[in-house]
Amino acid sequence: MLKGYKYRIYPTSAQRERIEHHFGACRQVYNMALEIKIASYKAGLKTPSAFDLCKQLPELKESFEWMKGLDSQALQAAIKKVDVSYSKFFKGAGFPKFANKHDGQSYQCPHEVKRIDWEAQTLTIPKIKNIPIVLSRKFEGNIKTVTISRDPSGKYYASILVEALVEKKAKQPVTLETSVGIDLGIKHLATLSTGEKIENPRFLKNSSDRLTVLQRRASRKKKGSENSKKAKYKVVLCHEKIRNQRKDYLHKISFRIVCESQTIMMEDLNVKGMSSRVKPKKAKQGTGYAPNGQAAKSGLNKSIRDVGFSMYKTMIEYKADWYGVNVIKIGRFTPSSKVCSNCGAINDTLTLADREWACADCGALHDRDVNAAINIKRIGLEQYCKNKTGKPLPEEPVESSALAGAMKQEIRLSQEG
Repeated sequence: MLKGYKYRIYPTSAQRERIEHHFGACRQVYNMALEIKIASYKAGLKTPSAFDLCKQLPELKESFEWMKGLDSQALQAAIKKVDVSYSKFFKGAGFPKFANKHDGQSYQCPHEVKRIDWEAQTLTIPKIKNIPIVLSRKFEGNIKTVTISRDPSGKYYASILVEALVEKKAKQPVTLETSVGIDLGIKHLATLSTGEKIENPRFLKNSSDRLTVLQRRASRKKKGSENSKKAKYKVVLCHEKIRNQRKDYLHKISFRIVCESQTIMMEDLNVKGMSSRVKPKKAKQGTGYAPNGQAAKSGLNKSIRDVGFSMYKTMIEYKADWYGVNVIKIGRFTPSSKVCSNCGAINDTLTLADREWACADCGALHDRDVNAAINIKRIGLEQYCKNKTGKPLPEEPVESSALAGAMKQEIRLSQEG
C-alpha cells in the first residue's frame, strides 16, 4: 500500500541554493517540453512523446551549461509530468499551464539514492546530502519517490511516497445499519442521513476582513521596495493560515466519518463546474447588478471554494480505501432534495431558498438537507444491490418503502395521463 508523508525541511544556505537550482532547471525543462508539444500540434506534426523529449536532454545540457551536475532523473520527471498533463487534456481535463517562478515550486526525485537518517534527523536525495528534516511521524517501508517543494511563504517541504508494509483492510459487507448518506452543502459542510449537521467554519469568510486590510496595505507600498515585499509576505501568510485551517478541519471530519461508518454514500458532484468562474457582463446603467444572475454565481463560486468540496471528497475516498470502508457514489443529476424520503413523491417547485418543505402527498415535513442525505443513502443502497450483488441486503428488502412510494407515484401519474 502506498502512503504519503510530508515533512518540513530546513536546508542550509548551500543546500537551499542547490534546491533552487533544481527548481529552475525543472521549470525550464517543463516549459520547453510543453512549448514543443504545442508547436508540433499547431504545425500538424506528430507530437513527440516523453521518451523522445528525454533523449534531447544531453543536447539541452550542452546549450545550458548551468544544468550540468543536476539530477537527470528529476529533469526526466518534469518532462513526464508534461506528457501526462498534455494527454489528460484530450480526455477532458484542462490544458496544462506554463510554470511560473513566482508560484510555489517543486521537483521530484525518482532516483533510488534516497535515505533517511532517523537518529540524525536528516534526508539525503540525489546531489544533496544530509538535509535537516523534522520527522514528526515514523514510517516503515520502501521509499519510492521524494518531492521537494517550496510554498509561496518560503517554507520547504519533503513529500515522501512510501510503499508501506501494511496491507489494505478488506472491504466489509454493505448493510443498512452501518451505512450513512452524506449531502454536501455550503451552509453546512455535510449533513448526514442520521440527522447530524456538520458546521462549515467558513475560514476564508471569517478572515476576509483581515485579508482585505493586508492586501490594501500591500497595494499602497512602492513596488519593488522592501516594505512592499514585507506587506506581500503578510498576505501570503494569511492565505497559508486559511489553507492550513481548512485542511486540518477536513482531515479531522473525514477521519471521524470513515471511522464511524462502514459504507459511505455521496453524490458525484461536478465541483469544477459548480465553482467555475463566470465573467459578469457590464451592468446596465442605473442598475447595481449584472444581467442573468452572473454576479450571484461569482459569489457562489467563492463560497464553494471556501468549503473545499474536492479536498473533502478526496480525503474520504483515500481514507476509506485504507480502512476498508465502502464508498458508493450516486449520479450527480439525481433529484435527492426534491424527492420525499417518506413516500417518494417529487416536489418540482422546490427552490434553493426553501430550506424546509412539506410533502403535498403524505404531509411529511422535511429539512431539505436531511431529506437529501436520507435519499442519497437509499439510492446508494439500491444501486449497490442492483449493480453489485443482484440480491437483497441482509435482513432488508431491496425495495425500500421510499422506493415503493416512488413507484406508486409513477403509476398514479401514468394512469392520470
